[in-house]
Amino acid sequence: MSLLLGSGVAAQQPTKLVCDIWPPYQTQTATGISGLSVEIVQAVYERMGIPANSIQAFPWRRAIEMLRHGDADALFSANYTPERQIFAYYPSEELFQSPWVIWTRRGDEIFSLDDLKGKTIGVVSGYSYTPEFWDFINANCIVESVNADMANFKKLNVGRVDATVAEYGNGLYLATSLRYNNIVPNQAVTIKRDGLYIIFSRKKVTEDFVKDFSSALIEFKKTNAHTKLWGKYFQPSP
Repeated sequence: MSLLLGSGVAAQQPTKLVCDIWPPYQTQTATGISGLSVEIVQAVYERMGIPANSIQAFPWRRAIEMLRHGDADALFSANYTPERQIFAYYPSEELFQSPWVIWTRRGDEIFSLDDLKGKTIGVVSGYSYTPEFWDFINANCIVESVNADMANFKKLNVGRVDATVAEYGNGLYLATSLRYNNIVPNQAVTIKRDGLYIIFSRKKVTEDFVKDFSSALIEFKKTNAHTKLWGKYFQPSP
């Protein structure tokens, strides 16, 4: 059953959606893009009576620039930064909560940021961690930047970096799919825990539509369908 939508939808239906490949949230399949975030967005759009079948994946930095310049209507999954709010609307409701932790080889676990001093740490270009974390690693670590988390996990596996930082669910997916049983999350050190959102272009989408999306997302989270969808990707939940 579709929700009764406000004037924002009448003005425009934002259906040009972009993301990056970031499993299990956004995954490339033989038939297109799937994953937890994709299925949540599609389910909410369906409740709103809007098609969301055309979703394209790009490297994260390019996807952000597409949204910034109005070449895409919406992007996911993005955390909150004041800089992004200049060109993007954030819904009041996040898609989900996301913890970011340090990953190391088994036996090299760390228990505080100070344990990273002097070590080589892998990061992803364009990702927003926290200013405090950036300040710490730039002052105390050798920082190596790549374009995707998978590259960091491969480097960590062979000892080319001592640690990397990655979102908990994505890190579990990568370690499992790459069969890296020697790579473990250091849950004693959480870099940040924040919401991940679908964000909408201020150039292409009205604020009314974003409010309607938030309302539909809140209602979807109350359903059995949402519970089953979460369980499909996480057993147990992160």
